Amino acid sequence: MITSYMFRLTMFFAFIVVLIILYFGFLFFEPFLTEKTEVITVINKEKWVGEEGKYFIFTENEVFLNANDYYQNKENADELYKQLKRGVTYKVKVVGVSLPFIPRFRNIVSVVESSISRNWYPK
Repeated sequence: MITSYMFRLTMFFAFIVVLIILYFGFLFFEPFLTEKTEVITVINKEKWVGEEGKYFIFTENEVFLNANDYYQNKENADELYKQLKRGVTYKVKVVGVSLPFIPRFRNIVSVVESSISRNWYPK
């Protein structure tokens, strides 16, 4: 009786440890696995209320996050927010996966290039 209880408890903790290792392993390798270059047109941008260094970037098809992240080696969220202008088309590098049923946004890591033509959006 005791051995079966101890075995179940050991297996439960082993399962938890494996899940933690997989989670932090994904966080570490996420920039290498999910980095893409996207072309976006900024429709609007907003500051995340209550937290410094986090911003939302609204585009035609998706909402992106612009935030500092230790695992993605990103510390330029404030400068990037000032660089992005409404109505301008950019080619950006993004990291992460976008799942429609989970509120997880892809993070804009850097701006590769911007277009000269400006699309007009009302303020």
